[in-house]
Amino acid sequence: MTARGSGERVRLTISCSDLDWERSREIADRRGVSINEHMISAGLMVELDPEALSGPSLVLSEAEQRLLFDRVARMADSTLAAAGPGGSSIQRLRQSVGLLLMTVLRDMVRQGREDELGRLLAEAFGPDHAPEIERQFHRWMETEPPSLG
Repeated sequence: MTARGSGERVRLTISCSDLDWERSREIADRRGVSINEHMISAGLMVELDPEALSGPSLVLSEAEQRLLFDRVARMADSTLAAAGPGGSSIQRLRQSVGLLLMTVLRDMVRQGREDELGRLLAEAFGPDHAPEIERQFHRWMETEPPSLG
């Protein structure tokens, strides 16, 4: 680079995508400055120290990957253990949803809406499954303790 006298300007050409150019122009317009002024001020705000440019790695090392895998595996084991001796989490969830369904159906019967059960079950579970679910419900009702209310 050659020395320049005071007041002389340096001409610089930049290359960028159309999208970057439009975004830079929009920012300059919002700030009320020329695109030239915007580019110069943006450039002066960037630290060009090579040490400052070397940030942390975005890729996990082999040891970090192994540690992450081990922690996720431990979480999975803990989740399954939390299901207790009654079975897996999926089985417990299925039991809970089944109990919720039976409770809703029981409330419908108590409200005098037993004639709606078949249609509701057919809509929710399909006509092939509805009769079996209704039979299971009636068996459940036979063993359910009486209401205290």
